[in-house]
Amino acid sequence: MLGTIIQPNNIYLVFLIGDYSSSAEFFVTIAVFAFLYSLAATVVYIFMQDKYRENNKGPMVDFIVTAVFVFMWLVSSCAWAKGLSDVKEATDPDNVIEGMSVCEEPEVKCKEEYEPITSGLNTSVGSTSSKITYHGWASE
Repeated sequence: MLGTIIQPNNIYLVFLIGDYSSSAEFFVTIAVFAFLYSLAATVVYIFMQDKYRENNKGPMVDFIVTAVFVFMWLVSSCAWAKGLSDVKEATDPDNVIEGMSVCEEPEVKCKEEYEPITSGLNTSVGSTSSKITYHGWASE
């Protein structure tokens, strides 16, 4: 959805209405917590290995926490992909031109200068999905 502000000298400012950042923030939050947990688990494995092995609950707790992180990582990646899809839809040149009131005037012809290149965004989501699989299996 687009918003338009007309300023003096007939300058049109077009902007997106809405906040598309929450899914990316959710993804980053899960990633940071997963990193911190991995760091803490590594410290426990290296410096407290005798305590970790003497209690049978340690490996089970580690497994459960890792499984929860794998699930949350999958959910956050899906949310991120949906947010990316929403941004790509909102910034599609056809949708932007359609939402601009100035383009409805008969003497004005609006067209896109360049087709947007979003392959880098698609790659980032795709590579994240492969990392989920790798880290999920490698941590076990």
